[in-house]
Amino acid sequence: MASETPPKSDKAAAGKRGRALLATERAVGLILETTSDLVALLDTAGVRLYNNPSYRALFGERDLIGTDSFREIHPEDRERVRGLFRATVATGIGQRTRYRFVLDDGSVRHIESQGNVVRDGEGRVAQVVVIARDITEHIESEQALQEANRQLRGTVRELEQRNHENALLGNVGDMLQMCKTVAESNGVLAHYVGRLFPGASGSFYHVNPLNNLLEAVVTWGEPAAADDPVIGKEDCWALRRGQLHAVESPGAGLTCQHLARAPSGPTFCAPIAAQGEVLGMLHVRYRAAEGQPPALKESRPETRRLWVQAVSEHLSLALANLKLRETLRMQAVRDSLTGLYNRRHMEHALEREVLRAARNRRTVGLIMLDLDHFKNVNDSYGHEVGDLLLRSVGEFLQANVRAEDIACRYGGEEFVVMLPEATLAMTRTRAEQLWKGIQALTVNVRGELLRPLTTSVGVAAFPEHGRGLPELLRAADAALYAAKRQGRDRVVVADAP
Repeated sequence: MASETPPKSDKAAAGKRGRALLATERAVGLILETTSDLVALLDTAGVRLYNNPSYRALFGERDLIGTDSFREIHPEDRERVRGLFRATVATGIGQRTRYRFVLDDGSVRHIESQGNVVRDGEGRVAQVVVIARDITEHIESEQALQEANRQLRGTVRELEQRNHENALLGNVGDMLQMCKTVAESNGVLAHYVGRLFPGASGSFYHVNPLNNLLEAVVTWGEPAAADDPVIGKEDCWALRRGQLHAVESPGAGLTCQHLARAPSGPTFCAPIAAQGEVLGMLHVRYRAAEGQPPALKESRPETRRLWVQAVSEHLSLALANLKLRETLRMQAVRDSLTGLYNRRHMEHALEREVLRAARNRRTVGLIMLDLDHFKNVNDSYGHEVGDLLLRSVGEFLQANVRAEDIACRYGGEEFVVMLPEATLAMTRTRAEQLWKGIQALTVNVRGELLRPLTTSVGVAAFPEHGRGLPELLRAADAALYAAKRQGRDRVVVADAP
């Protein structure tokens, strides 16, 4: 029987398919040779059977065939990737993942890969094709973008914090403008200063004009880190230099002597001064970086320095204005020679106390004193000695009246003491004590002691001697002149109306 010969048309079709397959293989080979992607063929244990030329860009010319494909993977990623490979072999389902290659020079490259299985004629997984791409530049761009976003968020938070702090500082200035005395400002500072420096500790000092020492009037933050409560100007570098003194980190600068213990973080001292006069000092102390709140950790050291400087300048201006207003107010209500209140202030205060006493059914005592024979002192010793005598009496009255009493120089050698809520009997007793105290005063004039001072004293009280200010003053004045008529150097109580 003759053998069958395939038709020429079948041979032509087979040849055409062969040529097409060959062309496809060549095209695939060309793609594998020229693509920038990393293409590897692995057996089911992960051993390399093939690597396209792109691997040379990472690993050089060394032969990778027959090597463990997991060897160059970063140790932190290796077991995870190995587990995914095993799952691919076991299930036949390709896996996409990211990991890092560690190159021979120690550099790290970020890789993204997709694994796909190759099955044999019986449908079993025989090999795995891995197509990977170097995404290091992409990752670095993402990281750079994340860092830029982090810095931007930090800047936004810092700006928001600055806006909040500036608004708070504005409130401090407004409240200080409302204060009547420098002493009253301490309460404002105690309320606000800790909020101006969150996460920090510190002290605010005022200069005591009596001894020129600085006293801590406000402290905040950690009690264990408190400074000395009283310091001299020589104890602080900022006060010595007249400008901000900063120590950005322990051991990086000269530490002030007033610190109770060595600082663990940045410290700042800023003088509070105006027109060359030191009014106080602001000390701010931050914890070490690990102990700071997150927002404070991200703030730049220069930002903290500038903020301390800004607060100190703001407080300097506000307190200087307050002190000026207090000085002007004192000049308006105080007698410049004796330091006692003047007549105008006393009359306003007495009118207020009389109205209050009438409303609350209480009493007010009034003592009027006049130095006997004062004209003779001026004529004999001169006005300078007369002024010395008036100052001595003023100092005596300031030291011997209650805090709620008001002592004033009523005019010339005449003085008035108002005693809120004092009965007539209490007022008379107090008048006799002052009368005897003035008798005991010694005034030394160029080595010569003046003869004992005597005073004529008139006593009146509300409501016994009048329902209003004019009547009360007239009653005390009438009692004073009655004392003079009776021979001076005595205390006389006003007659009932």
